[in-house]
Amino acid sequence: MRLKPIVPWLWLFPAGAILIPFFAMPLCIVLRDSFYRDDPIRLIVPDFTFSSYSRVLGDSYYLVVFGNTLGIAALITLVALAIALPYAQYVSRTSGTTRIVLLWITYLPLYVSVIMRAFGWMVITSDRGLINSALLGLDLIATPVKMLYEVEGMTLAMVHRYLPLMVIPIVTSLSKVDGDLLRASANLGAGRLYGWRHITLPLAIPGMVAGSQLVFAGVLSDYVLPSLTGTTRFPMIAPVIFNEATTNTSWATASALGTIILAIVALFLVAAALLMRRLMPWQGALR
Repeated sequence: MRLKPIVPWLWLFPAGAILIPFFAMPLCIVLRDSFYRDDPIRLIVPDFTFSSYSRVLGDSYYLVVFGNTLGIAALITLVALAIALPYAQYVSRTSGTTRIVLLWITYLPLYVSVIMRAFGWMVITSDRGLINSALLGLDLIATPVKMLYEVEGMTLAMVHRYLPLMVIPIVTSLSKVDGDLLRASANLGAGRLYGWRHITLPLAIPGMVAGSQLVFAGVLSDYVLPSLTGTTRFPMIAPVIFNEATTNTSWATASALGTIILAIVALFLVAAALLMRRLMPWQGALR
């Protein structure tokens, strides 16, 4: 009987054994280093100063970097949501082999290395790649459209990478929708659009919020795709942090940048959770 209060903590021990040394402690080190001071000789000097934050938040270059990253993250989240919602609704209404194939198509990109996918998109978006070859063959363009090493090509690659993270939570939410609700609303005279707007869409909100959180946070921290398919004329936060830590050896500045972006992610997650609670007030009543 005395072991009962300890049992739940024992279940958490394996996850804690991984998260604490390999996640929580590095984050604490990054937070600590963000208050240290960069030094050209000793690299980083123990101190307690806000000079790195002042430098980051007062420099127009870093503000542009934050603006670029947040803008792309918001754009890809909205595009992924617009594509994933109808696709997830179709998947949730299918069964048997069709459902298995559609889910397999969704999961398959997750099994491929992100670097391999980046190289694939480099081939697709090059001047003589699949997209330009098709457009040239159809006489829709006279000269190749510049996409590789541009924001457009990077955006396409990012949408492809993060789309499954939006589809899967929405499919999970829509799969729990009771079909009797839609049939009952139809029997009462509601059309398909009305039923989708007032039944399907509200019940899909948890999946939409979860998918948006995964995509937004993932884009903010993406280093591979901006580095391989993007352009230095449109700097993103992860490559900039890497450059500050390695090329410039400005560890305190890099830590400050990382801490700020983590704070932005945390604020977004909290805001999304509060928004879901506001849009779905009945969930609190059911608990």
